Formats: sequence, C-alpha cells, structure tokens
Amino acid sequence: MSNSKNFSNIQGFFHQHEVLSSDRTRIGFKSIGKGPGIILVHAALRDSNDYIRLAIALSHSFTVHLMDRRGRGLSGSQGLEYAMNKECEDVQAIRQATGADYLIGHSYGGLVSLELARMDASFTKVALYEPGVVINPMDDAWMLRYEQAMLKNDERDAFAHFVRGMGHTPLTRLPYWYAKLILRLMVRGDHWRKTAQLLPQNLLEHREVQRLSSSYQNYNSIHADVLLIQGGKSSDYTKEMMNELNRTIARSTLETVNNLDHFGPENDGGPDQVAKLLTTFFLISEGD
Repeated sequence: MSNSKNFSNIQGFFHQHEVLSSDRTRIGFKSIGKGPGIILVHAALRDSNDYIRLAIALSHSFTVHLMDRRGRGLSGSQGLEYAMNKECEDVQAIRQATGADYLIGHSYGGLVSLELARMDASFTKVALYEPGVVINPMDDAWMLRYEQAMLKNDERDAFAHFVRGMGHTPLTRLPYWYAKLILRLMVRGDHWRKTAQLLPQNLLEHREVQRLSSSYQNYNSIHADVLLIQGGKSSDYTKEMMNELNRTIARSTLETVNNLDHFGPENDGGPDQVAKLLTTFFLISEGD
C-alpha cells in the first residue's frame, strides 16, 4: 500500500500530454524536468512507468518526455496496420509537439530510435541501451509457437516460447517444460499481469524485429552522435551485437556498465548509473 502511494506521489511530478500521430492514433506521454528535450522510447513488454526513476534522474538537467508507445498506457492501440513506420511517426509527433532533439531508446525502443535516426538526420544525439537489433537471421519457429499459444489463450505458454526463442538467457538451453516452470515462479503478481496484457503487442513488435533482422548495415548512414550502452552481465550475443553496431555506426561510442544486465535502465541502482552516462553524453557540446 505504501509503495503504491509513493508511486502515485512520484507520478504527480509529471505533466501528462497527448498528441495525434499521422494515422490519428492518440500517443500519450508525460514530461518532467527543465532543459534540453529528450524523448525516452521504452522497451517491449514495458510502458512509461518502468522508466520513472531514469526520467527523474535525468530531469535535473533535461526535460524528459516519457512516452507510452502505442498499445499501452496513455496511448491508443497498435492498429491493424502496425509496423515500425508507425512507431517512428509516433516519436516524430511528440518531437513536433515538444521540440525535443535528443532520443533515448531501450531494447525495442532502441530499434525504433535507430530506424528513426536513419530516416531523419536532424536528430543530433541518440543514446541506446542494448537496442533490439538482430545481426543474424532469426529462426522464427518460436514465433509461430508463440502465436499458436496466444490463439489458445495460453499466455504462460506464449511467454515461455518468447523467452526461450529469443535465445539471450540460460533458459534457452533448458527443456521447455522446465523453463516454463521457472518463468512461472519468477514472473508473478503484478509483474505477470502486466506482462500477460502486453503479450499481443510484443508478438507484433517482434515480427518487426524479425523483418529488420540482418539489416543493421543500414545504420552506417546515421549521422547523429550515438552512445551505445551495454550491461556487463548481459549475454555474449548482446555484446557481439553491440560491438557490431559500434563498428557500423560512424559516430558511435560504446560504454559498459559492469554490474548491470539488459534491464539496467529499470533495475535497482541502474537508472542512476545509466543517467550519469547519458547526462555526460547529452551535455557535451556537439563537435567537442
């Protein structure tokens, strides 16, 4: 009860807004702070509430616009024609309303940010925490099993296929039934209810990840200064991907935060550590 009350109090520091994207979908976001504008684009199976602490840590130096991507929170549904271009249009709508020139993206939100920076050279600085980039073609068999489980309303089954299929955790090497049991024990209560609610959106988003797999070479056209951040505890695959991105993007820098994993921007202690790197990056004058 007390945690819920504290969270409500924290939310009171944010100002809520909404804009209409190109297809007239409502996109909600909340803003905090004073200074240069940053749009924070969240990961899959997440919404703006998961980044409250990171936004607060950044708000001492920036105006942070914490969006709810379509399909969750303050925003409208993904829509029948959902694709990556819709995500990019949503971010652009917030940019037009706020004048923010900087981007932060985490995981799938990092993929959105990369695609937008590739298409729009007017973004001068982009920071990415382990963006959802695939550098080798994906085996999509797990995605079909995920979809079949959703059609049967078996959300636990769908989630287990997703976690194992992405191949970035030790659960991938375990028998399916055992991995599903472990996930049931690990992801419970409010965390599970939120995850289950976002599983349909997550499926559509990972179809876009699949469609864009192995097209990371296109990011060599990005002109923005790019900060890449990875967790020292993240998988070897993730670190390989981050190194490849760093080689591909002309004006990029790769930083590692040793004690964090893929969920560093959300975990205890992680938001403050990530915010320090982000603050230094965004406050450095361009061209220094």
